Amino acid sequence: MRAALGDELQSGVLAGMWHLITIHFTLSALALLVLGVRGQHDAAAWLVATQFAGYAATYLVISLRLGGALKLFQWIPFAATAILAAAGALAAH
Repeated sequence: MRAALGDELQSGVLAGMWHLITIHFTLSALALLVLGVRGQHDAAAWLVATQFAGYAATYLVISLRLGGALKLFQWIPFAATAILAAAGALAAH
C-alpha cells in the first residue's frame, strides 16, 4: 500500500512538472516574440535564459535526490533552452 502511494505521488509530481514545462515554454516563446517585435530582444532573452537556468538547476537537484541525474530528465531541455537563450542574448548585442 505504501509503495503504491509513493508511486502515485511521484507520478503526480512528474505530471505537474511536465505541465509546468509546457506552460513555461509557451509563455517564454510568447514573451520572446512580443518583446522581439518591440525591439527588446536581448533583455527578453536574458530573462528567459535566467528562468530556464533556474528551473534546470531545480530539476537537476530533485533528480539527484531521486537517485540519479536521469531519474528526472526534464532538466536537460531546460538547460539547453537556457544556453540557447543566452547565446541569442549575446548575439543580439
